[in-house]
This record gives sequence, C-alpha cells and structure tokens, in this order.
Amino acid sequence: MINESQDNNDIAEHFFEENPPQPISTDDRVSEQESFLLFGGDMNNIDVFIKHEEFKLKFFEFKHREKTQNGEAESILKDRENERSLRKENAKKAFYFSSTWAVFIGIIILIHGWQKHLGFDISENEFMFICGTLTASVLIFYLTVIKNLFPNKPDINSSESKSEK
Repeated sequence: MINESQDNNDIAEHFFEENPPQPISTDDRVSEQESFLLFGGDMNNIDVFIKHEEFKLKFFEFKHREKTQNGEAESILKDRENERSLRKENAKKAFYFSSTWAVFIGIIILIHGWQKHLGFDISENEFMFICGTLTASVLIFYLTVIKNLFPNKPDINSSESKSEK
C-alpha cells in the first residue's frame, strides 16, 4: 500500500518536472486574447464560429428578455398602484353621495312627520315616489360603483389560450 502511493507520487513529480504549470498571468495582453477568443469568435473553424454566434445570440436574447420582463413588472406594479388610488377616490365619492342621500331622505321624513306644524304638505304618493326613486337611484349607483371598483379579473389561462389561436 505504501509502495503504491510512493509510485503515484513519483509519477506526479515526474509529470510536473516535464510539464511545469504555467504561472498565472495578470498580463492584459493574455486577457485581451482570451476575451477576443471568447467574444470575438475565431474564423479558423466554421463550426466553432457558428456555435459562438449562436451563444452570442442566446446571450443577447436573454438580456433583452430580462430587460423586457423587468419593464413589464414595473408597468404592472404601477398599474396596480394607479388602480388602487382610483378605487379609493371612487369609494370616497360613493360614501359622500350616499351620506348626502341619507341626510336628504332623513330631512324629507322629518318634514313629512312635522307637516302640520310647518305647513309643508306632501301627499303620501309624492312622499313614496321621492323615497322610492332616490333609493332606486342610489342602489343603481352603488351597483355601478361596486362593479367598477371590483371588476372581474380575466382568467390568465383563458387569455393565454386565446393568444395562441
């Protein structure tokens, strides 16, 4: 066992005596040559050159795709932020509108209750018409606001299948 490891050491020493390792060069000239071979392509062997060009194309395609995806992600984030601010604004408007509606209906009910004391005469049909139309218009308004505040999101799978056709 000891004899085998000594033989291996002798073989390794003999190999490195005949082929000493080249020192690591920090020379810019060697670096430039390596860079040229890596990114410049060599026209001596057409297969190597074609592979090199394919590699460059894939590299640029990857960089372009990465940049495009980053831009799309930023755009989606910005769209969501804008959508959220619009929803907040519309929700505030809906709240103020419904508050005004509730105050107006309350005033009409109070006036109707004190009609003998104030000399304000509204018939029963007029009173029901005012309350009913205001309530219906507010409900329609709320349905419209809710539909626009929380729209149905399109299915990702269905949009992908439509784009493939």
